[in-house]
Amino acid sequence: MGGGDAAGPAETTEAWTRVRKFVAGYASGVALVVVGHPFDTIKVRMQSEGGRGKFKGVWDCVRTTVAKEGPRGLYKGMAVPLVMTGVVNSLLFGMHYNFVSEIAKLRGHARATLSDTCAAAVASGALISIIVTPMEGIKARLQVQYNSSAKGAYKGPVDCATRVYQNLGLTRGIYRGWLPVCLCRMSNYSYFGSYAVISSSVARMVRDDHTEGEKLPFIASFIAGGASGICFWLSCYPIDVVKNKIQAAPDTWPAKYSGLTGAFRHILRTEGIRGLFVGFTPCALRAFPANAAAFVGFEAAMWLLPE
Repeated sequence: MGGGDAAGPAETTEAWTRVRKFVAGYASGVALVVVGHPFDTIKVRMQSEGGRGKFKGVWDCVRTTVAKEGPRGLYKGMAVPLVMTGVVNSLLFGMHYNFVSEIAKLRGHARATLSDTCAAAVASGALISIIVTPMEGIKARLQVQYNSSAKGAYKGPVDCATRVYQNLGLTRGIYRGWLPVCLCRMSNYSYFGSYAVISSSVARMVRDDHTEGEKLPFIASFIAGGASGICFWLSCYPIDVVKNKIQAAPDTWPAKYSGLTGAFRHILRTEGIRGLFVGFTPCALRAFPANAAAFVGFEAAMWLLPE
């Protein structure tokens, strides 16, 4: 019958266990973008302008954007992340939680430890940076394009990507800013690590009989997800400022910034240490609801998908 070549029930179950995490990760990404993109637009605009730019503060940036571009201005550049963040989070969450399982096995742990979780987060973050750098670069360029009808303005994400590649190529254009993106993504140790600790603690507060490995109550996912987003940004915000400075800079060669250290020195010289925290308020305001939505989306999908 050749039955030896067919996958048995155990192999099929193990494969679905892995795939299920990727599917749930997609739901997480969509929830993250829908809730968080307007905050992200304000953050990127303030970062690219700097502390002495055209905006006097967060609310001035919001008012100016809505007054000149309408509410749709807050959603500029969302098309790419809405599609791609689902894919990215699918890969990120899928890789991360599968890496956690494999690292725990390699270290002989019956259950994953915090160290296993953080190691998996660093590895998955480094890998995902290869995929997200082009997406973040296109998004940043579109978000700081204040007049879409101006001569030479990008008409959308496809036009932007095409022209950047034609004019600057892959490394100087599409992948400009990869190093700070990679460093930011490797900071996911603070994201997934804090989520593991906080969600477990909140779950035990909600239910005395909660045990490790059990499905989490949604309130635990909501609180821990929001808190983990704040922890993540506290761990890497200055690098994110540098990243957006580099990616949102004019598409010229030689580039405005010589690289990560060049952009960092420029910010310190022209804006001081405060320049590394420009836009932190909208980022912090976004961090809780957006990441709470992301983890609730992930856990909800894990609940709904068959085991």
